[in-house]
Amino acid sequence: MKVYDNYDYEEAYNKQLEQLEEWEYERLLKEGKIQCLYRTSTIKSKNIESGHVLLESQIYPSFYKRADVPRTKNKASKPSQKNLNEKNAKRTLIRLVNINFGQGDLWCTFGWDNQYLPKDEKRARKDISNFIARINRRRKKAGQPNIKYIYILAFDGYKRPHFHMIMTGKGIDRDKLEELWGKCDRPNTRRIKPDDDFLLTGLATYITQNPHGKKRWCSSKNLKKPPKPTKSYSKFKKRTVENMAKNYEQLKHELEKKYEGYKFLDAEVKYNGITAAFYIYARMVRN
Repeated sequence: MKVYDNYDYEEAYNKQLEQLEEWEYERLLKEGKIQCLYRTSTIKSKNIESGHVLLESQIYPSFYKRADVPRTKNKASKPSQKNLNEKNAKRTLIRLVNINFGQGDLWCTFGWDNQYLPKDEKRARKDISNFIARINRRRKKAGQPNIKYIYILAFDGYKRPHFHMIMTGKGIDRDKLEELWGKCDRPNTRRIKPDDDFLLTGLATYITQNPHGKKRWCSSKNLKKPPKPTKSYSKFKKRTVENMAKNYEQLKHELEKKYEGYKFLDAEVKYNGITAAFYIYARMVRN
């Protein structure tokens, strides 16, 4: 059976369900004439040190007829829409952080004082790569492996550059690290302490707020990559999804039943008024 789901479902389903009154929800289901089934995409980000797993579940409609696929502003491209990739970029960064970093690693912010201010972005990135190379040379002499890192170059309201970096903390002396940068008087480094449930999601989300340039982030090659999502057309039946959309406790119950051993954290539910179908994005954790 052929179905159609190669579309930007986050754009197509951008209306928050909690804004609907009960009678509006019932009318939405009653007037919906388009038939669909629901596809579930699941991705699990397992931290390499603690073993904690942050699970993301996306539930969205697949249509029997191409004509029923919701119209969006962006044309489809394989393997998925460019716009959807754009929206998922931040989630990919969050997954990388949650998989590769944890307790005792470092969260750093470095800048440039006036006398070291780079003339352009290219020079700023060169300063950062030289800094990382100096760190790794010292680690090599001490018999330690290269650091893992993710950094984002950002600019403040006065167009002054600075960069945020999450990096390996083991074997790193913070005072020596700050001295090694040497281009600003007030670098800021601290040890990371993950949240019990969301791990490093909050920190990773923060550093994506002000990306600059074509590339959102730069990372070391020794990071463990997120797994590919597993996909299913049978995990949640259409009626079950409708009940989940209507009742938050039912949503929590169904997710914890299907993903045994995981604790429900949060979810967002959106709808499309034309298709009368729903999109659910949920997060869960297993400690």
